Amino acid sequence: MVVCASTLFRHANADIILRSSDGIDFRVFALFLNLASSSFASIIEQAGQSIQIEGDLPIVSVEENHRVLNMWLRFCYPSTLAEDPPLDDFEDILPVLEAARKYSLKPLETKVRKVLESCMENEPLRCFALAMRGQLIAEATLAARYTLRQPLVPARFPEIDLITATELLALLTYHKKCGISVQSLGKDLSWITRERSHECIISGSCNCESGSRFLLKRQRPLKWWCDYMESSLMALLDKPYGHTVRTGLDTAVQGVRAAGCSRCCSNILVNMTAFVQLFSNRVDTLTRKVTSCRCS
Repeated sequence: MVVCASTLFRHANADIILRSSDGIDFRVFALFLNLASSSFASIIEQAGQSIQIEGDLPIVSVEENHRVLNMWLRFCYPSTLAEDPPLDDFEDILPVLEAARKYSLKPLETKVRKVLESCMENEPLRCFALAMRGQLIAEATLAARYTLRQPLVPARFPEIDLITATELLALLTYHKKCGISVQSLGKDLSWITRERSHECIISGSCNCESGSRFLLKRQRPLKWWCDYMESSLMALLDKPYGHTVRTGLDTAVQGVRAAGCSRCCSNILVNMTAFVQLFSNRVDTLTRKVTSCRCS
């Protein structure tokens, strides 16, 4: 049984019927298809030779299912008649991308790229897998960077089967390299002293305990700051991303205030916020220098 598409594609004056692979009929205007892409000329030619007729309209069967067909047809139609498809389901990304390339709809491929970019912050691993399978190299590289916000060992995600073991290994190796790279920020602290961001964390002006791991201009920083740095560096091994170092700010400030040292408490929030911003920027600067996983 053939089912008709939505009202938009049941116009009485349409001059061709496109039938999806799952049996849904779309009554469309050939003019809109031709204006959208010259690649539709073959479809129009098939319509002229079709032996399938409904009423007086030729029927052309296409390989796409009704969801994909609906999306790329809406993209072909004038904006006054149909809004561009939202592409809010990851399952539609690759079929729509394939159709965009098949019918030379470059603007639709661009839309697919933009949709992936908009989803990377929340779903970087899924976007990486889709971009790799779709051979979207720029988007795959960007998604790889967004994965630094996730733990080194990811939880299983729906699109994991779209990438090869080699591609996944390359992504995890890149992630690990970034985590190792930022550990240098705990070994060479000149990035702190150059910015004059160390005065509030040097011991000697109060009775608070000094740490033992770090040295700033041959002086021991305060223990509460050393504790913050150690926990941040450890967290960066798992998530080598600037925002990671911000997560320990509140704990550090609360700990200082609980200790009750008047010198340390003075402007602690302002001073540590400025330091954490510097720290965060340095982390992102270093990870940008790490060669991304090979996405080609």
